[in-house]
Amino acid sequence: MKVEVTRYRKPDGFPTRHWAVFMNGDLLAVTLYRKGAVAVAAALTGKNDDRPVLTRDGQSESSPATVLRSQA
Repeated sequence: MKVEVTRYRKPDGFPTRHWAVFMNGDLLAVTLYRKGAVAVAAALTGKNDDRPVLTRDGQSESSPATVLRSQA
């Protein structure tokens, strides 16, 4: 199962400010924020899974459950 997070483009190719989640090449969800798209992708792959969610631009995101936040 391949899950990708990328910027959403309208069917005519016009880029938008929204983020899309694709599963095996099929559009699954569109969110307003990237963090929401990554959360949807993490829910699909399993929150306790340490595998990163790949984005189409080659970057990888850690699962929100595994991201360490600095103590300020």
